[in-house]
Formats: sequence, C-alpha cells, structure tokens
Amino acid sequence: MNEIKSTFSITICPKLHFDFEATVTTHGWLSLAPFIWNAENAILSRVEQLNDGKLVRLNISATGSTENPTLSIEIHSTSIINEGNKQEVAKLVTHILRLDEDFEEFYQLCTQQNGTWNDIKKGKGRLLRSPTVFEDLVKTICTTNIQWGGTKRMAQELVDKYGQSFAENPTLKSFPKAEDIVSDSFEEFTQKVNLGYRADYIYQLAKNVSAGTINPEDFLDQQLSTIELKKKLLAIKGIGNYASATMLMLLGRYDELPIDSVFKDFVSGKYFNGKKYSEKKARNIYKKWGRWQYLAYWFDMEKS
Repeated sequence: MNEIKSTFSITICPKLHFDFEATVTTHGWLSLAPFIWNAENAILSRVEQLNDGKLVRLNISATGSTENPTLSIEIHSTSIINEGNKQEVAKLVTHILRLDEDFEEFYQLCTQQNGTWNDIKKGKGRLLRSPTVFEDLVKTICTTNIQWGGTKRMAQELVDKYGQSFAENPTLKSFPKAEDIVSDSFEEFTQKVNLGYRADYIYQLAKNVSAGTINPEDFLDQQLSTIELKKKLLAIKGIGNYASATMLMLLGRYDELPIDSVFKDFVSGKYFNGKKYSEKKARNIYKKWGRWQYLAYWFDMEKS
C-alpha cells in the first residue's frame, strides 16, 4: 500500500498586535530542538505528535503588518488530518506564540520610560515557548548550572533518543512525551542521554507526569495566584528560584526576576560599574514595572 502524503494549510488572524519574527527570535528557545528556524524565509518548523498519536511537521510563517497580521500554518503528515487535528494545531500555535496574551499595559509602561524603551513597539513582548508545559519544564531544568551550549546539546539528545520520527524524514523528530522517557529504566535513560545530575530530576518528572501524579498543564490555570503557582513549581525536584521564575514567564507570569549568573553579570555591569551589589538593590531596579518585571529585565538586556 502506498504511503499517504498530505499537506493542509490553516490560517490564524491574531486579534492583537503581533510581530511574528520578534516573537520567534527574541527567546533562546528557538535554538532548542525540535524547533527549526529558517531565517531566510522566516519559517518556524517543528515535528509534533498530536493527541491521537499522529505525527505532523508544522511550518509556520506570517504575512501582513503587526497591526493586521496573518499566520499561515502548513501541516505535513503521512496520516489523514481531520478537523479535530486542525483545531489542535491552531490551539498549539496560539500557545507557543502567545497570541492570546495582551501586552497593552507593558507597552504603556515602555512609553512612560521614554528613551530606547520606545523601541519596544506594539506587537513585541512575546517570547517563544513550547507546546506543552512538560516540555518547558524539562528544558528549563536543562538550563540550570550550565552554559547555553550544554542546554542545546541536552535538548537535542532527548529529541534524538526519545522523540518520535517523522515518516517523510526520520531525522526530524518530536519532543518526547513523558511516556517515551519512562519506557526505559532510569539506568537505560542515563546511558542514552548525558544530562548529568539533571537526569534524576527529568526522569522523576516524567514518571510523575506519566503516572498522573502531576499534570503540568494545570499550571496554566489563570485562577491560580502567582504565589500559589510558584509553590507548585518549587515542589518539583530540580526547580529552584531561578527555574521557577523562568517557568512563570513561560506560563505568562512576568512578576518574578530570574536571578542567575547572567542576570547578576548584566545588572552589575550596567547599573553598578561591575561592583558588588545587594539583591535588594537589583530588584529595586525593576520594581516599578510591577507584574512586567521579567519582560523589563529581558528587553533591558536585549537593548544593551
């Protein structure tokens, strides 16, 4: 029997100002597998396993202005794609690009600051994230106590060893689900991927998610206060204060600062002439931004 090859296209018209390229390229998640960025053609791609098990390759691009943008999503598959699949893809793309987040208050604060803050035009402010909270948790753990090159290597190894291969091009794989990881014993897992001490954290997380003890998607509940959400995140082995601040950002909460070595070096160099300073003084720099502190720091660093 000949293999089915199908391509479907869907479009999304964001209701709010949206800058596709800025959203995709402003956050380092872009360089973590299985994301692929075609800079020449401004196309974001990745292989995704849908809820019914179908594997699809998504090519996402945009046309129009930031005031009137249109997103085009090509869905490539060797399976028949139904309306439910299309709706799932639309929801997935809406999530990774944060199309339903409103940044108007942040833009107003930028305008009040004047100077180079006026360069933060409407449509910017969004930072790329993964389709699932589980993937973001795993990748965040892979950023702790390591250089960025190590984070990229670990994400790639997880995809290579545990991701599902796309039939048209087996070198392209999805990010592994929790069940994929725990299909091996912990010993086998540590032999296949070199995650250092993080292996225990990631395997335990996958085990809890697979067993239903933890449902990471519950962290998207907007009824949870940031304080409650942070407590839930800190209860996960491998998530400390820095990682919880990163996860809060990925969950659409920007009121916590990610105080790590990058933050400390940047603040020291820009605001304290390379001298030592107290954490309280560092926090005071961004305090005026209220619930947008993380974004203020992020774009302050990017502008510099």
